[in-house]
Amino acid sequence: MLFLRKFILFFLVVGIEQTYAQDTSYNELTTIVVSANKLKEKRIVTPIAITVLSPKTIEETKAQRIDYLLNKVSGVYMPTIGNEQHMMSIRQPISLKGLYLYLEDGMPIRTSGLFSSNALIEINTSNIQSIEIIKGPASALYGAEAIGGVVNVISSSIAEKPTAFISTQFNTTGYKKIEGAWTGPSKTGGWLINVGWTDQKNGITEYSDFYKKALSLKRSFGADKKLKGYQNIQYINYFTQMTGSLDSIKFFQKNFSTQQTFTYRKIDALRFRQNLEYDWSKNSNLSLNLMFRNNTMDQNPAYAIASTLNPTKFKGQVNSNHFNAYVLDLQQTWNINVWNSKIIVGGYWDITNQNLIAHYIDIFKDTSIGKFTKYTYPSLDSLITNYKTEISNRALYLNYIAHFTKALHFNVTMRYDNFEYLFHNLLPIGTPSSNNNFTQWTPKLGLSYNFKHIGGYLNYSKGFVPPQITEIYNAVRVPYLLPQDFSNTEIGAWYQNKNIAAEFSLYSLQGNNEIISVRQTDGVNLNQNSGTTSHKGIEYQIRYIVTPSLEIQLNGTKTKHTYVNTIIKGVDVSGNEMNAAPQFFNNLSISWKPYKIFRTAIEWQHQSNYYMDETNTMKYPGFNILNARMAIAIKKSELWLHILNLTNTYYSTMATKNFSVKGSSAYSYYLGEPRAITIGWKWTID
Repeated sequence: MLFLRKFILFFLVVGIEQTYAQDTSYNELTTIVVSANKLKEKRIVTPIAITVLSPKTIEETKAQRIDYLLNKVSGVYMPTIGNEQHMMSIRQPISLKGLYLYLEDGMPIRTSGLFSSNALIEINTSNIQSIEIIKGPASALYGAEAIGGVVNVISSSIAEKPTAFISTQFNTTGYKKIEGAWTGPSKTGGWLINVGWTDQKNGITEYSDFYKKALSLKRSFGADKKLKGYQNIQYINYFTQMTGSLDSIKFFQKNFSTQQTFTYRKIDALRFRQNLEYDWSKNSNLSLNLMFRNNTMDQNPAYAIASTLNPTKFKGQVNSNHFNAYVLDLQQTWNINVWNSKIIVGGYWDITNQNLIAHYIDIFKDTSIGKFTKYTYPSLDSLITNYKTEISNRALYLNYIAHFTKALHFNVTMRYDNFEYLFHNLLPIGTPSSNNNFTQWTPKLGLSYNFKHIGGYLNYSKGFVPPQITEIYNAVRVPYLLPQDFSNTEIGAWYQNKNIAAEFSLYSLQGNNEIISVRQTDGVNLNQNSGTTSHKGIEYQIRYIVTPSLEIQLNGTKTKHTYVNTIIKGVDVSGNEMNAAPQFFNNLSISWKPYKIFRTAIEWQHQSNYYMDETNTMKYPGFNILNARMAIAIKKSELWLHILNLTNTYYSTMATKNFSVKGSSAYSYYLGEPRAITIGWKWTID
């Protein structure tokens, strides 16, 4: 603690040595974004709720994980469930459902329909330049799973002059991270290499170690003035011990021991992308993206462990899921003089070959210590699942953008998607091989009008989610399932002057045919389409520059998620609030930059209470978290101190009913991180 006091004193002493004038202009609404229409447009003309986390925000946050960044955004809550594994909430309750689309540079990180719920694990966090978040359905441009929102991570660009950095940080909970990068021009373009290594050992929860290795390579080229492009390689090697959540007894007793001693999740993810841009003329552009994905996920998951009549013997599962994906994304854009408009025609084709294989395991428990000690494969055939699927997603879309005047802007998009699943059962018994086909039309219509300091927009959009592969085929029999579809109506407004900028959006999102697991009379759980759901809310973002050195920003949302005509496990829950659906999220930050070399900030994150079950019988009270950040930069070197969860609040990032357990411990809690003091250093060479 003596070291810490000296460290903080050093910050304060140095911080009063020299002053500077900070830029007070606010031009975030005129920032160029690429996610809204798949081309470069100013935010101010896009009739949609979109938030940009700028390079400056990302650089100053020095985030260990991407949730530290996304939780700054109004209407977004990304709870960690351990070691970069995550759930998400954007205009939806907190869940692992495939209701969100995760992109890297505009291309999906994983194939739609394949365990895409926690795809952000496969992002190199040290290679993030900016992040664009679309809130609400965006299937008209991006296809399936773009329901609650789209998170588009923009990777680092190649610098115009040679630049390099090395950075390291560690904290008091066993976390450490080392990263570095080099970028610079070449005769025909430029190069970038970025590497990152993250390690966690001896955390607060037993058997919660993890590591992550990340590599990013990018090469740009320009053959001539008309043709340019780049190649991009992303590789992630990830391993985590998988202890799962705490039950009610352990959570309230603050008992962080676990019986899981060997559960794990391993990921190897490789993505290669070739981008080409060709300017036919000043009014015509062709964009071509080719992508290859190779992904393997091996698991011995804690959630698959089930008890037997023998208290020393349990059943579990070891599985491996592998896929290769080949993606073509083609887009032609024409600029038209009439109404300064654009016509965009695009096609998308994703062909994915996937294989899932799973084995039963016998798990043995030492009741004297309350821990699983080993597992073995049964003497008889342990194979329980072995199948291949061929997934084909073909899509066409048309987007028309018109700028009738400098103030009035119009946007209409229509997309057609066809999903085809070819299922091949490799077991001699069980589900027969089959062919499932899903088609969907998704429109989007938007209008915006902007005065000098004030403006607004309205839009209507639809989105859809086809049944996931595991929802259809991971059962004894194949259920008949329809795609989930959602309709969204939204109105928004903004205001800005020299010192104040405010944005608001009001939305109503209706869901149909949502897929739930229902226990049948024969004891088998089978997925079925349910009734409808209603999602309504208001999102707000207010930024106030008090003085050239003092800035206050408030981001938040008020929502209500309701079951409509819904029966779950034989119980009519119509009119109930959806579980894991807090009504309030708020994030308040106060940043103070009195001197050129010194900055500091304090952040408050608030989550309101919510029901933990569909019957609305049990509530989680929510939480309040405080974070403090300080940094000092001298020439090419930067040193920072972060104190996260400053008050050491004891909380759960996600709490829900565990339907596999009966009694007082039938609720699960994912432990929030205790107070952690992080020290980091970065050295830049240019």
